[in-house]
Amino acid sequence: AIITVDEDQKVVLFNRAAEQMFGYSTREVIGQPLDRFLPARYREGHRHHMRGFGQSGATSRKMGKLGMVMGLRLNGEEFPIEASISHIAVEHQKYYTVILRDITDRKRTEDAHQESQRQLSTLIGNLPGFVYRCPNDRDWTFDYLSEGVSDLTGYTVREYLVERSTSYSDNTHPGDRERVRQEIQEAVAQRRPYETTYRIFTKLGEVKSVWERGEGIYATDGTLSYLEGFVTDITERKRAEHLLRQSEERYRRLIAISPYAIVVIRSDRILFANDQAIKLFGAVKADEILSRSVMDLFHPDYHPAIRESIHELVEGRAQVPMLEEKLVTLSGRSVDAEVSAARFVDEEGPAILVMLRDISERKRLQEQLRKTERIAELGTVASGMAHEIGTPMNVILGRAEYLMDRVTDEPIKKGLQTIITQVERITRVMNQLLSFARRKAPERVALDLKQVVEDSLEMFHERLARNQIQVELRSADPCPMVLADADQMSQVMINLVMNAVHAMPEGGTLRVALAPEPQMVRLTVADTGHGVPREVIKKIFDPFFTTKEFGKGTGLGLTVVKGIIEEHQGSIAVESQEGMGTTFTILLPKSE
Repeated sequence: AIITVDEDQKVVLFNRAAEQMFGYSTREVIGQPLDRFLPARYREGHRHHMRGFGQSGATSRKMGKLGMVMGLRLNGEEFPIEASISHIAVEHQKYYTVILRDITDRKRTEDAHQESQRQLSTLIGNLPGFVYRCPNDRDWTFDYLSEGVSDLTGYTVREYLVERSTSYSDNTHPGDRERVRQEIQEAVAQRRPYETTYRIFTKLGEVKSVWERGEGIYATDGTLSYLEGFVTDITERKRAEHLLRQSEERYRRLIAISPYAIVVIRSDRILFANDQAIKLFGAVKADEILSRSVMDLFHPDYHPAIRESIHELVEGRAQVPMLEEKLVTLSGRSVDAEVSAARFVDEEGPAILVMLRDISERKRLQEQLRKTERIAELGTVASGMAHEIGTPMNVILGRAEYLMDRVTDEPIKKGLQTIITQVERITRVMNQLLSFARRKAPERVALDLKQVVEDSLEMFHERLARNQIQVELRSADPCPMVLADADQMSQVMINLVMNAVHAMPEGGTLRVALAPEPQMVRLTVADTGHGVPREVIKKIFDPFFTTKEFGKGTGLGLTVVKGIIEEHQGSIAVESQEGMGTTFTILLPKSE
């Protein structure tokens, strides 16, 4: 089981093995204190141990004086566990990770076979280690040793038993000696076997790690006669455990600091999610996405491809290359992401590690670059068109106006008027193209935006009245000045008012409001017209996109407006509902 807690010893990670071990679900224990999993009599000592460990320079250690601690299940059952603890710091926040192993079955087996184990241990002198018997004194003065002691320590049986030139207590590492002694004495006092690991010095000065298991042998009157046990070399195992801990630590660090969102899935269910994944999917805590189907987090359009990738990985494929897919957050928002996956196997079987990266911003920039390149191309085309088309159009317009003054035949005059109207339309389109493609940098000065708004509305006064459109203007008094180009702000208002007029062919209300914000001034232009469909609203600022009838718009007005506002370091947003109207909200920087 793996449990991770923060500096306040509150649980932040509780894996599936921990759920099975203690009987709690992750949801029940997230944010709960770690010591709820210990019997009450151990809790104070546990808190002291955790404080001491956090203040020490160590990054990991074994928990429990006896090499094990007692756990407490949800049903109140106590059980023995081996535990080790480590900690890391992530963004100035310290996290402690406890790795636990339930040794209930092993202890039960040991108790059931205690006598047979004792008898057997006296017969295994040929094993890598040695069998011993000694009184319960401070030097562990052996009165029996198997020959294996020489291979392990370098000292012969004679040196221990006859010459007494060394003692096993002297061979035990000073850093472990008192701990081992205390563990044995506690076991003897409780009349239970003891099991411990520690370090020894060999005759050649080499440090080895050993595992010892023994027990007290008692006389018929209940007094302790001697200790009997077995010691074996676990140096290589300890080295492997150390390397494993280092590997696990590196893995935890990589997962924690990875810029990628990482989830682990097994049987289509999410088992683990790092902080980046929690953030990416719009969750607050990991348990909001843990145990969910991975399909819940991908757009339905991508489900067939996801299922195929999972099938390939389960069947043995090592990894799936990086693909662009669309995720769905818990709030339902779609997110463009790069996704790759790899198969791995742990003690519970095959699993899949999925790495995800939000590329929405990159896609937005790519689209912005595409539009910029399109606008640059448009500028080149518009310049050529202005010369190649503008000059002939001026000639046509001049000749048509000349003839209008000289003919009296009404059908001819009507045809000439059509020519003049269409030439003027072409000229307007050309002017908008040039304005869009060659927009000059704004001359930003302190500007009374309220005055610009009032002037623009006055310009449209007769047309608004003719179309039965009422105007409501609300403004803060005084309204802060903005840093803007007067001509371009007038162009913005003209475009927005024209849009509103076209949206209300049968009349309505045009509401314009000015209000200050902390660093900005907010301009709102709202109509009560026919509104814009949801599928159209996201295209409304695209060049040449228009909802007007053919011949009544170029599709450049709102594109020009958006460009002007962004060049002023401002922003523009639109909200609309079919049949209810449309609202444009503009934010412009205040003048200092």
